[in-house]
Amino acid sequence: MNKNIKINKKMKPYVNIILTAVIITFILILSYVLYTKSLVDAWENRVYPGIKINTIDVSGKTKEEISEIITDNFSKSIETQKLLAKFKDNSFELEYKSLNPQLNLDETIKEAIGYGKDGKLFSKSKLIRKGVNRNLEIVIKYDEQKINSFKDEIKSKINYDAKNASIKISNGNISIVPEEEGLMVKETEFDKELRKNLNNIKNEKSELEIPVENVKPKITKEQLVKINGKLSTFSTSFGSSSADRAANLILATKFCNGKVLMPGETFSYNETVGERTYARGFRNAAVFINNKVVDDVGGGICQVSTTLYRAAMRANLRSVERHNHSMKTSYSDPGLDATVAWGALDYKFKNNYDFPIYIEGIAQNRYVTFNIYGNVEAMGNKTYELIAENVQRIEPSIKIVEDASVAEGSSSWDVSPVTGYRSTSYLVTYENGTAIKKELISKDVYNKVDGIKRVGTKKDAPEPAPTPTPAPAPIPIDPPKTEQQGNQGTNSTTNQQNGQTTSTNNSSNPSPAR
Repeated sequence: MNKNIKINKKMKPYVNIILTAVIITFILILSYVLYTKSLVDAWENRVYPGIKINTIDVSGKTKEEISEIITDNFSKSIETQKLLAKFKDNSFELEYKSLNPQLNLDETIKEAIGYGKDGKLFSKSKLIRKGVNRNLEIVIKYDEQKINSFKDEIKSKINYDAKNASIKISNGNISIVPEEEGLMVKETEFDKELRKNLNNIKNEKSELEIPVENVKPKITKEQLVKINGKLSTFSTSFGSSSADRAANLILATKFCNGKVLMPGETFSYNETVGERTYARGFRNAAVFINNKVVDDVGGGICQVSTTLYRAAMRANLRSVERHNHSMKTSYSDPGLDATVAWGALDYKFKNNYDFPIYIEGIAQNRYVTFNIYGNVEAMGNKTYELIAENVQRIEPSIKIVEDASVAEGSSSWDVSPVTGYRSTSYLVTYENGTAIKKELISKDVYNKVDGIKRVGTKKDAPEPAPTPTPAPAPIPIDPPKTEQQGNQGTNSTTNQQNGQTTSTNNSSNPSPAR
């Protein structure tokens, strides 16, 4: 026990030294923390060192001081700042103040003063002592509509469309007009450079070279020269058509004429001809609707699509979309037609050749004709023909309706019967005139329409017997008078009561028969 007391007494000086050191260290740490806190607090409402706004050093500045700097360096400068956009001999001047500029002043000041303030005490202290290398950009908001108007003005003066090479065929003669390149402002690049200048206020006139690019035409002469002859032709007659139906055929053919189909492109009849309306020149004529023939705008143009279909198939241009009529038409055999209806049914085919196709449509002398032009050599010695086989008739039934209000022997159709058909069509490939291939194209059904015939049963009424005509009363003939009778005369007696006069002949001779 005494030995332990002696050891504690020996350690006492060391314990005091340690305690003193701990206390001093604590005081130093506390002093450093307090100093750091006071330093950080001093910068609480000021921008940390090294922060710039649009390259202007705002270190240590307060909100009010930054606002004054921005006003002096930006707001006043915007009033005189101009931008000159140039391309060759074209120049366009823009005054910044005309764009109703608005500075994001509050946002920029808040970002500058608040930068680094969300960190811990010693991280804030580190930023204060070592500084920050950060440049904040003032975003100037402009009237977007006015900016777009400025860009549109520039594009209207600089941009011009490329012109495709064009081809014209007349009586088999081919002429080609070469293409022309277009010019266009690079909108994305120009917009980027424009906004960069609008946010870079220098209190001087800025200049911007307008970026442009050449626009290549879609169709070139080099491509069109591959069209060197006729691949196929097909015609149908509309000699019996009404004037309105004929007008529709002529108009639809006109829309198709001159159409160029590049390799890989798809032809759409509806897109090419467009909607059939009175305003576009189409008229009312007969069409099939719900298995009935009625008048509707654009009637007859299915004969144009059918004729084009036959010509295209002869050029081995396969259909992407094709429909047969609901009933057989007068201008096409079953299985060989192509009907269309705006917004519902279309006729489409694709150019799978590596050369362009030219469609020539002619409607004259009551015939519609389509000629398909392309590269004759590329076709080799092959020709193509669409045929229909296994055509089966679907005979309609006829219902007899007796009508007692119609005279016997008379009849009329309430619904005229129409024969239906089933058919299978094939495309036959010929090489040097010999069939080498036969491909199934479609199996089509054309509806029958059952007839309803009204027959009269009313019998004629018998004629009345003729009424006999009565014989005329005989006319009395007086006998010849004797001299004595002549002297005596005739005695007459009048009955006043009856209002009648009675004549009495005093002669004793009887009267002759009448």
